[in-house]
Amino acid sequence: MSATRTPAAGSRDAVVPLPDLRQDVALVLRGRDSYSARVTRRTPDEILLVLMLESRDPLHPGDVVETTIEYAGGRGLVRLEGRGTVVTSDLMRFHLEGDVDVLQRRDFVRVQAVRPLQIAPLLEDGGTGAWIDTLTANVSGNGLLAAGPETLALGDKVCFRIVATEGEPPIEGRGHVTRHTDAGQRALAIDELDGDGRRRLIRFIFEQERITRQRTRDAEL
Repeated sequence: MSATRTPAAGSRDAVVPLPDLRQDVALVLRGRDSYSARVTRRTPDEILLVLMLESRDPLHPGDVVETTIEYAGGRGLVRLEGRGTVVTSDLMRFHLEGDVDVLQRRDFVRVQAVRPLQIAPLLEDGGTGAWIDTLTANVSGNGLLAAGPETLALGDKVCFRIVATEGEPPIEGRGHVTRHTDAGQRALAIDELDGDGRRRLIRFIFEQERITRQRTRDAEL
């Protein structure tokens, strides 16, 4: 499995890849909304986070909730599980109490996910060609496999839009075709993601991994 698990806080052997100061992270609260946040203070015991955008599900001072922080670290894509204490409506203290998962950069996990996808070729003059509707077959942190179109050749540069989560804007970026299959599928390497696309893609991959692990556990019961 591509994900590695670091011992939880309190273990003498734990090496926790904490986020950097002023780094943007995804803040996911159990049974609540997800938030964009930024690290404003970091100690071995806690991470202080400020919310970047107003949420439809506001936080209330004094709330204590199960919390997950997801972000891109030096070793890969990192997820920290713990407890969040709401200080003010836009400030939270996070204490690491659960698992630490790292998806290694050298071997990004690839999740099976069929999601709506649009692809448009990049033209030589810098413009964008006609958008074509297709689907993803799988997605990773550095690429995706598309159901088509067969008109794309190796090396072609493209723009793409992935609807990862219903009700949210698509994840947009640019990439190039690295291979094709006999079934007409096209593998795209991701060269660039717009806005908070990297954070949202990481969150999507982690969520698909969580669902897969849960299904595996349920099947073993």
